[in-house]
Amino acid sequence: MSQKFSTPFYAWLLYYFRLLAPYISSGIWWEILRLWFKGYKVIVLDIPLLFEAKMDKWTKPNIVVWVDTETQLQRLMARDRINEEDARNRIKAQLSLDLKRSQANIVIDNSGSLEDLEEQFQKVLVQVTRPLTWSEFWLSRQGTFSALVSTVVGVAAGKNVLSKL
Repeated sequence: MSQKFSTPFYAWLLYYFRLLAPYISSGIWWEILRLWFKGYKVIVLDIPLLFEAKMDKWTKPNIVVWVDTETQLQRLMARDRINEEDARNRIKAQLSLDLKRSQANIVIDNSGSLEDLEEQFQKVLVQVTRPLTWSEFWLSRQGTFSALVSTVVGVAAGKNVLSKL
């Protein structure tokens, strides 16, 4: 039996994750900010521990690629060439996909064929690249820039009016 994903190891891993999480999060946020300033309209973050790190509150939409537990188990065993017990321990070391699915804004069901997955992905792509709502716009680069320009113009105009009084 592999000790890699047993309870003591998982507790140790969580301890170090909690120590490193602020530094990892900081690096991610600086990269997001850099891409935001460059004008990217969609930024995709592939964060396996998104919900565990509580970063889901800062990202929208949160997309979870979900698969039923049995399919997840079989795919993990085939991909990593590990036995069932090790695969189950690895799956248990994470939040369940069902819990992640309940917290997601968008769910992609990965229990079908590659063609089904591609079709769902195309639908999600259309959804995340659609025109922004007003509240989403004000959080975007364009919205923030518009608010900044409006504030600067308003302050300048106010100073001009007050100086004439």
